[in-house]
Amino acid sequence: MDVWIDIDNPPQVQYLLPLKAAFESAGARVLVTARDHTITQELLRARNVEFHSVGTAFGPRKIEKVKGLLDRSRQLLSLVKDVGRPQLLLAASRSAPLVARRLRLPSFNITDYEFVNLTVFRLTRTYILHPEVIPAEAFLRRGIRKDRLIPFSGVKEDITFSTVDTTNGSVHDFGIGDGLTRVLFRPPAEQSHYYNRDSTALALALLEYLARREDVVVVFTPRYASQTAYLHRYAWKNEPVDLRRPVPFLELLKAVDAVVSSGGTMVREAAYLGIPAYSILRSRLGSVDRYLESLGRLGLVAAPRDFDRMTLQRGFRRPPMSPKPELLRGLVALMLERSRGG
Repeated sequence: MDVWIDIDNPPQVQYLLPLKAAFESAGARVLVTARDHTITQELLRARNVEFHSVGTAFGPRKIEKVKGLLDRSRQLLSLVKDVGRPQLLLAASRSAPLVARRLRLPSFNITDYEFVNLTVFRLTRTYILHPEVIPAEAFLRRGIRKDRLIPFSGVKEDITFSTVDTTNGSVHDFGIGDGLTRVLFRPPAEQSHYYNRDSTALALALLEYLARREDVVVVFTPRYASQTAYLHRYAWKNEPVDLRRPVPFLELLKAVDAVVSSGGTMVREAAYLGIPAYSILRSRLGSVDRYLESLGRLGLVAAPRDFDRMTLQRGFRRPPMSPKPELLRGLVALMLERSRGG
């Protein structure tokens, strides 16, 4: 069985590479393709993963995204024809399922935010693997067929941490004094289709608040290089760290005391590990975030009045969530079975 994994952006590296290893353990040969978008390919190189580079950033406008998606699909089709037709696609992108549909390959996607644009996955009849805390109805009313839905027990981060020793390993050194609280700050995905400009307004208000704190230093990890300009708006009590190069995600998370993000994978990883985690997302709140909030692992920050309620102190941690080692093998077996059954 030849398996094709397509990676579209940096957070997908975390949860797709454990699945790559699991497919290989099951005897499959795995082809990896990756878009040259922000630090995606740098992360893959850091893990010594062989991949084919296909496509670049699409641009913020809708017409640019559509053109980029179609152009990348054509490039992927050409590559797959050259290297050999796989039998299964696990895609985080929207470009690859178009190719899979044309080649009549079964395709799979892992979705843990029910409000993403699902049009391509619906049209290509892609199987949607999703945490069972997201009700099937959330996908059915978006046009996804019931037979295309595959719920699983747990969250996406159970896949990410299934093969990771979270208790050992390196801790990144920012060169920050021991007495300061390190707050990892991830600004909004301003080029995403679900972006709400209120998220940026809230992010800027929080940066201004953190700039005045004498006990806090911000570790800023921008989604786009242009977002670094946000740091220049304020007079900082402690100079922020502008993190422009990739740092292994566990090494990074273990080095900070809190994580603030406008939704996304990073804040959920922090919540999973027991690091104080706060979402400043002002788009629609997904079921996984509500679930993590119900466990007391994710704080929802809706307005500046919530800033003082955040736990920003040195070394505070909760125990990590319990891993599910069987989940990885189960998902791989399920995908292989579905692909053989058509």
